[in-house]
Amino acid sequence: MRHWIKTVAIAAALILIPASFLAAQDEEAKAAAIYEKAKKLVYEKQWEQAVKAYKDLLGAYGNKTTDEAHYWLAYSLYKVSQNQSKVNDQVRVMQDAVSQVNALLKGYPSSSWVDDAEALRIDIAEELVKSGLPEFKKYIRESAGDEQEDVDPEMEMKLVALNAMLNMDSEKAFPTLEKVVREGKSPKLREQALFVLSQQSSEKATALLADIAAKDPESHVREQAIFWLGQRRDAASFEALLKLYDTVNDPDLREKLIFAFSQSPSPKAADKLFEIAKNGKDPNAQEKAVFWLGQKNDPRALDALIEIYDKTSDKEIRDKLIFALSQQKGARARQKLIAIARDGSDADSQSKAIFWLGQMKDAGTIDLLVELYQKTENIEAKKNVIFSLSQLNSGKTVLKMIELARAEKNIELKKQFIFWLGQSKSEEAIRFLQEIIEK
Repeated sequence: MRHWIKTVAIAAALILIPASFLAAQDEEAKAAAIYEKAKKLVYEKQWEQAVKAYKDLLGAYGNKTTDEAHYWLAYSLYKVSQNQSKVNDQVRVMQDAVSQVNALLKGYPSSSWVDDAEALRIDIAEELVKSGLPEFKKYIRESAGDEQEDVDPEMEMKLVALNAMLNMDSEKAFPTLEKVVREGKSPKLREQALFVLSQQSSEKATALLADIAAKDPESHVREQAIFWLGQRRDAASFEALLKLYDTVNDPDLREKLIFAFSQSPSPKAADKLFEIAKNGKDPNAQEKAVFWLGQKNDPRALDALIEIYDKTSDKEIRDKLIFALSQQKGARARQKLIAIARDGSDADSQSKAIFWLGQMKDAGTIDLLVELYQKTENIEAKKNVIFSLSQLNSGKTVLKMIELARAEKNIELKKQFIFWLGQSKSEEAIRFLQEIIEK
């Protein structure tokens, strides 16, 4: 009996964590594991799997999730909707995406994700309105600040008439549309006219969209004009977007333009993204351009990301660059991340690089993580190594973690090993924990 009491006392003294806390930690660890898996699926653009992972996360650990989870679930659903072959399925998935945005906005009204969520909801609402669901216009109106505006029957009739012009000869419809977008007093009416105008393929339609994007008094109307120009994919529209970027200073408009460049197949669009990413005068624009470069499967994009990383010391930009590098395919991007992880001069960047290397799960990842753990003095980097090893879920990983845990002198790091080994359900891990308790 005394031996049993002594064993329990030693275990408690070593781990210093009460059972209730361990239970809570266990739940948090499981939620964190699903969360990281979901994020990785988003980064890999595996949208359907990401949707399932985020729904599992919110379903099982809703009280332990964040605003970010709702955003990426909504974004993933929107991406899934774009691959649906049937309109009804596409609409259903987009409606689900809007529900997730609404959950974020209601549950986290002060979140830093609010602006992104509202912008995403506007994009989805526009698609739903085009699919015949006018009730989603309210989200577009809210973005313009007129959500409390009563529906004017006369205005409603004008909107219906504009929609009917979609079926008219474009030459006959153009003068009316031009008059509405240039002289219409209602932003709603101008926006609807822009949509109808965007369906015309003429050069004068492109020129008018560009003119409205540059001159309309309402920023949201200008954003809509930019969006529709970006969807046209012709050389004249792209040149108009390039000219606009060099003349506007509004950060929201610039963000819309950067998105348009990221979606364009033109080599000039990639060149513009490179230019923006390398120019640190507008940090917000630089961050957006770096993000979209990370999504491009283009060797020049990787060259630009490496060049920018080597020249900047800005912490925020470096974080964005490390993430962007993690999205690139191939050995060069991985080698750059390894170089950052081995360089202890920037502890924060080192930790970030180690985390993303751990998510790659390439051949040799285990040995690389062990090497990094043994060579760095950065505590946060070591914690990232421990977490990354715990997610690899292999017999070799468990043995390496036990080996590192035995040699570790730092009690906080040793506790990290003990906790994550306890999640593995491995026989070797159980024996190691028993050894600690019975020592």
